[in-house]
Amino acid sequence: MKENRFYYTCRALVIPLLRFLFPFRVAGVENIPSDGPAILCSNHVHMVDPLFVATSTRRYVRYISKRELFGNRFLGWFFQRLGMFPVARGGTDMSAMRTMMSILKEGGVLGIFPQGHRYPHDDNRTLESGVAVIALRARVPVIPIHVRGPVRLFRMNEIRIGEPVALDDLKRIDAPTLAEADSRLIDAIWAQEG
Repeated sequence: MKENRFYYTCRALVIPLLRFLFPFRVAGVENIPSDGPAILCSNHVHMVDPLFVATSTRRYVRYISKRELFGNRFLGWFFQRLGMFPVARGGTDMSAMRTMMSILKEGGVLGIFPQGHRYPHDDNRTLESGVAVIALRARVPVIPIHVRGPVRLFRMNEIRIGEPVALDDLKRIDAPTLAEADSRLIDAIWAQEG
């Protein structure tokens, strides 16, 4: 996977500001593989969640984001330079699916917030099934991450990274298997609540 200097420059610039505005501590960093493909799968409570995840690992994380974020010309350019890519919500976006599979095939790290929306009080424990489809097709480690909500300004925030979710025994991609994969992902993410 080709590295992205723009991503690392922005990451270095944002870390001090992030730590000042939203101080945070991370547990379980060792669970993110140091190389090879992986999916970082996190709950979503605040707009800074991607920054928390990005600063928790030295690896280049490619995020999938709703297409609406790319509507503004400048923001679209900025997000693309960071390596983000859009997905059309509410259906199957084959272009986004191909991009995700390509990233993982090249040994990259994919960042996903599979709830589809932010839930500031962490009061919703459902996932869109897309992450299960990708995980079962790609057969790569899926790392559960929990951001404790609500995220607070100038207060210590907590991010916990769990061990890879066991999905190797799920061989088929059908409705019951996807439901089981979703259930395991949900259990793994919220097991990190501490």
